[in-house]
Amino acid sequence: MLYHHHGIAYGFTGDYNEYFSGSADGETLVYLTLANHMLHELYPGCITIAEDVSGMPTLCRPVSEGGIGFDFRLSMAIPDRWIKLLKEVQDDDWNMDDIVHTLTNRRYMEKAIGYAESHDQALVGDKTIAFWLMDAEMYENMSVASPLTGRIDRGLALHKMIRLITMGLGGDGYLTFIGNEFGHPE
Repeated sequence: MLYHHHGIAYGFTGDYNEYFSGSADGETLVYLTLANHMLHELYPGCITIAEDVSGMPTLCRPVSEGGIGFDFRLSMAIPDRWIKLLKEVQDDDWNMDDIVHTLTNRRYMEKAIGYAESHDQALVGDKTIAFWLMDAEMYENMSVASPLTGRIDRGLALHKMIRLITMGLGGDGYLTFIGNEFGHPE
């Protein structure tokens, strides 16, 4: 919505020319600015959250400062990074510098909401983080009546650590999805 190209086949690097050029949709930016201004004037306690992966500067700065006026942006790269790591890299080989960079990479003075997994992943049929970590063993080995397996023990520990580090470094707020906050979607 923010760009004429809709972000399709376009990778943002953070260069300001990518945002403040002919590719940004001026009418959309004016609409969003007016909508945020109106909402904050009429409902001073309201909170608006932008879903933007491009890193558009000023998206979460007040209209009075020349910003678009959202209060927060979703840190959409975080859940993508966790799923990529779970799919492609053994947890012993995770690069903590890369994880910390992903969790803290946001625009200065613009508030962000961190989250470990995304509704998008569930909608496209991907597994939850708990399923990536423990898979089908969750159905048989998560009861006090059954023995704790190494996969469940490690999966629970990593599940908690992923959420803890995301809550601690991922932004100014934390988002969870009902059912996923405890690691089991059912």
